[in-house]
Amino acid sequence: MSALRQAPAAGRTTLAEQAGLDGRYDALAARERLLPIKVPAFFAAKVDEEVRVLGHTEGPLHRMVRPPRERLALDAGGEVPDWVDDRSNMPVTGSRTIIHKYPDRVLFMPTSTCAGHCQYCFRQDVLSEAHAGGRTSVGSELDKLVAYVESQPRVTEVLLSGGDPMTLPYRDLEVLLDRLRALPQLRSIRIHTRALTYAPKTFADPAKIALLARARVRLVLHFAHPYEICADIRDVLGRLDAAGLRLYNHFPLLRGVNDHVDVIARLIETLDEARVRTLSIYMPEPIRYSAPWRLSLKRFLALEDELTTTTPGWINAVRFTLDSPIGKVRGEHIVAWDHAADRVTFERQGQRFVYPDFPEAMDRPGDRSVMLWKG
Repeated sequence: MSALRQAPAAGRTTLAEQAGLDGRYDALAARERLLPIKVPAFFAAKVDEEVRVLGHTEGPLHRMVRPPRERLALDAGGEVPDWVDDRSNMPVTGSRTIIHKYPDRVLFMPTSTCAGHCQYCFRQDVLSEAHAGGRTSVGSELDKLVAYVESQPRVTEVLLSGGDPMTLPYRDLEVLLDRLRALPQLRSIRIHTRALTYAPKTFADPAKIALLARARVRLVLHFAHPYEICADIRDVLGRLDAAGLRLYNHFPLLRGVNDHVDVIARLIETLDEARVRTLSIYMPEPIRYSAPWRLSLKRFLALEDELTTTTPGWINAVRFTLDSPIGKVRGEHIVAWDHAADRVTFERQGQRFVYPDFPEAMDRPGDRSVMLWKG
């Protein structure tokens, strides 16, 4: 790919142009192993309202689920299919569902299915590979997971991700959680899910909420914009809280979606009111075709500083971090910065890697009036 395939046309994207972008993206996704467009009806209604109000398709909710112009036009250079190198951390022969990157925790992907597809998803390559391979048996993969965890006495936590574990049938989820709770070495089970954002009906069954509570799950949600949290979502969050679930959130900082301190603060405050604790804000990873959502490291760190200096501690007590092949790093792990080449060297626990920074010349901040179009 060239550094800049074409410059986006002037003016906002119309519905007619968007239809053409969707078609071109469908062809690109099939060719390049990207996730196809998938927008559940619940979220689509919010997107449709946004388009009606704005008169174009460049609002934050639309930008998360349908391809913007830059999806087909922009390449920052240095982008790769699998930035965090998931495949090299799959220790069980014959299994593509178990990832062991940190000594004390293992990630398990019981499904490659999601309630909806995020355009900015940073695991597109691995998930597309899983889709191509067909659905694996949760039971057989669970047997491998249990055997592996038992062989690793340092492991005290299992993270369920994917795909989205909350899309599993109740029976599969029950067997999975019961087997994990039976392992005495585990102190915590964490479920990462965006299903609540896309399809609150995923949590409609009281038995499913009771199951999560019985397993003492830590539920990590992935809200990325305050407009995702409506009355229906608040109702589910209230029921989850009433059941005793520990609720958390983390999200990526996405250009044109939430890359303004006012959007970030509003999201964290809205979640805090619903008794959801925000843990982390992530730098978008340099994967193929991710340029529409990336921002420069300089601006990422500046937004962290601005949030710290302009908001109270219960809002800004959140870590800004970048996931990497050697684990999560922060600004203090920078040991060299080549501004001319857009290369930043990080070092953590004696390991180094070079991050291909997003060029400042391409980093056009999102429009606050568009990102907060409701006022």
